Amino acid sequence: MPESLNLLAGLAWDPEIRGFMAVFAGTVVLFGSVWLILATNVGFRLSTIITLTGLFGWMGIMAAVWWIYGIGWIGSSPAWKLIEINVGDLQQASLAEATTLPNPSELPSAFELAVLSDDPVARAEFGAVTVDTLTADQIEGLTSNEIAEVVAEEQEKNITANLSELAAVAPAVISAAEADGRLNFGGWKLLSTAESGEAQASAVAMLIENPNLKFTSQSDFKLLDAYSIGGKSTLPANPTRLDRIGTQIQTALTITNPVSYGIVQVQEVIDQPLLPGRPPPLAKVDPNKPVISVIMVRDLGDVRLRPALVTLGSLAVFIAFCLFLHERDKQVRRRQEETLANA
Repeated sequence: MPESLNLLAGLAWDPEIRGFMAVFAGTVVLFGSVWLILATNVGFRLSTIITLTGLFGWMGIMAAVWWIYGIGWIGSSPAWKLIEINVGDLQQASLAEATTLPNPSELPSAFELAVLSDDPVARAEFGAVTVDTLTADQIEGLTSNEIAEVVAEEQEKNITANLSELAAVAPAVISAAEADGRLNFGGWKLLSTAESGEAQASAVAMLIENPNLKFTSQSDFKLLDAYSIGGKSTLPANPTRLDRIGTQIQTALTITNPVSYGIVQVQEVIDQPLLPGRPPPLAKVDPNKPVISVIMVRDLGDVRLRPALVTLGSLAVFIAFCLFLHERDKQVRRRQEETLANA
């Protein structure tokens, strides 16, 4: 018996009881106090109508603030939704727009573009690595063999860099390659690593959740490039004031949002053992494994739909109560005039 009492005493319904009591106390103190004061002056029925009128007027104002700022009782947030996961050739994708994107093997690598460019930042970050390009901190206290290993590791890191990483560091190199025809994404826009964070996170979750791919964690594959197409128009590179004004006008005149698609590409990596006392090895893609493309569509969600419905519904009820009170006042005035006329 004491054990049962201790068990019952340990059960806590705090979220339910606390939430109920908060709503109950707010109703009694705020709504109830106003109704009680009015009831002592104008009666039970009229005080109820006046209080409800004020309540729905306040709800309309509160929900309008929710609607403007996208807060409060909101709907679903924007998110990427899976269309399909293409394994291998993008030409076999069911989405017509995806078939125009070249396969990664048909595009020059970030290392090639960096080596051939005149951009010092691109060459320093993704170009050829020699002993002379290493900093003093990287080679301090190392033997010649260890320095050679560092050079090889840095060179391997640059060779395996992807175009999205290059676009984040040196976007001018990507723009120049597109301008001279070395890069042709078939109408798609290459996203830098800074721009593709949400899309990549969504794609990783979709890959791990897919039972046909047998991925258990993100370490099983390497993220390659990310692309997008569609959506509202954006500013061009190095926009002028006229470009900004034109984009603002075009965006304002575009009532509906054009459909936006995204593709995130990954490739399975080679399983490398962890050596004692050494840092984790650099992830290396398995060239015998196909490139996997996660094809998604952008769902804009309905963040402001619920606040909008609450605003319009509350204002409609508020107007209805106001009209009712107005008609009641006119009836009372007519009766008073009739009483004075018959006196």
